Amino acid sequence: MKTLLYTFILFTSQLFSQNLDFKDIESSIINLGDVTDEDFTGYKQLDSLLQGVEIVMLGEQSHGEGTVYETKIKLIKYLHKNLGFEILAFESGFYDCKKAWDLIEQGEKVDIALAESVFYLWSTTKEFRPLVKYIEENKNTNNSLQILGFDSQFSGSISEKYFLDDLSNYLNEVDSLIVETDKWKHLKNSLDLLFDFNFHGSVKHKEIKKNNIQLDTVFINNIIKKIELYNNDIASKFWIASLKSAKVHLSDLALNTNLRDQQMADNLIRIKEMYPNKKIICWGATSHFLYNSKSVEMKSPIVRVLLGNYYKSHLMMGDYIKEKYKSKVFTIGFTAYQGNYGLTRNKKIKEPKSNTLEYLLGESEYDNFLMPLLEFDFNNYNSRPLGNYYMKNDISNVMDAVIFNRYMKRPRFDSNLFLKIYPDNKYIKPELETELKMLRYVD
Repeated sequence: MKTLLYTFILFTSQLFSQNLDFKDIESSIINLGDVTDEDFTGYKQLDSLLQGVEIVMLGEQSHGEGTVYETKIKLIKYLHKNLGFEILAFESGFYDCKKAWDLIEQGEKVDIALAESVFYLWSTTKEFRPLVKYIEENKNTNNSLQILGFDSQFSGSISEKYFLDDLSNYLNEVDSLIVETDKWKHLKNSLDLLFDFNFHGSVKHKEIKKNNIQLDTVFINNIIKKIELYNNDIASKFWIASLKSAKVHLSDLALNTNLRDQQMADNLIRIKEMYPNKKIICWGATSHFLYNSKSVEMKSPIVRVLLGNYYKSHLMMGDYIKEKYKSKVFTIGFTAYQGNYGLTRNKKIKEPKSNTLEYLLGESEYDNFLMPLLEFDFNNYNSRPLGNYYMKNDISNVMDAVIFNRYMKRPRFDSNLFLKIYPDNKYIKPELETELKMLRYVD
């Protein structure tokens, strides 16, 4: 009897969740309007929603959603102008973005500095231009929007240009003997291979794997210990995080470790420690920003196999950050009703079926809006904030809000800018080569 009673309760609770009416959630919606204009009518509702929040995480489904880029940029402007967020931290190199900001403050053009540091899939698209313009307009004011990065990976040509020289100059202050050793020469060689890593094939990958990276990781640990003894100022904290990131990047690539999300969390924590009184906006993939990520269950068995049940076996960046900062973190994912996405090829987003969150949200009169999640039970609604594939678990258990875009469009390359920064197409996948060659004649 107890089993039957439990089954009945479970069934009826699921039935109730399935029958959630749009009218139940309608009053909670925050209309974002046309995401390409400067009309912020309705955004005032964000003020109370984000009261006490010091870190806002703006995700995206797959790095191939142009409308999401536009939506983020409009939100960033509001958060910066009206809610006092002063740092925009990208899922891009910790060293790269800090160096880019230093160069911007020294007079470098924002579009060049960001294209050389923030991953090209954002910084060399046309949808990114309004953000570049906004940063440019505010950079010499008392209310600049500072650019930083939290990724363990090096993300652009700026690291290849400056990292080793900047690091050796700093280490000369710590202990000049460090840069005179054979171990330093070996580390330099490994990093040169990493910077020269060619996404077109596996040649450099194989060279890195053969280069005894374990020697470099031990040497980096020893350098970090010397820096810790030398000083505890902002510069030392910056270089310790940069070296830890380089170690993780080498290790993940050559030793098949999987430490990136943990290091990204450490880097964001380091940024918060370096700028304790500043509020931070994070730009990256929703997958990295999830909390309670072990509860993620993708609907398709094929997707689950391809992901290797990744979420079950690896904590994401958002897990660490939510654990440390609790309600001071607000995580926002994205989903779309229909349209197209994909950076390298066109993929279609099908109109949702009736048992999905997207179908429910599609009943709204608005095309772009933010839906707070924590007040409602979406347990039996499939949703697709991850890669535009459906997941079965309750979306409200892994993020605080979701932004709905009714019509999704692909991002468009700013091919002239891209080819100016990467004239040999060194950092891109081969399927982009033909597209870029064609675009340079039509831009």
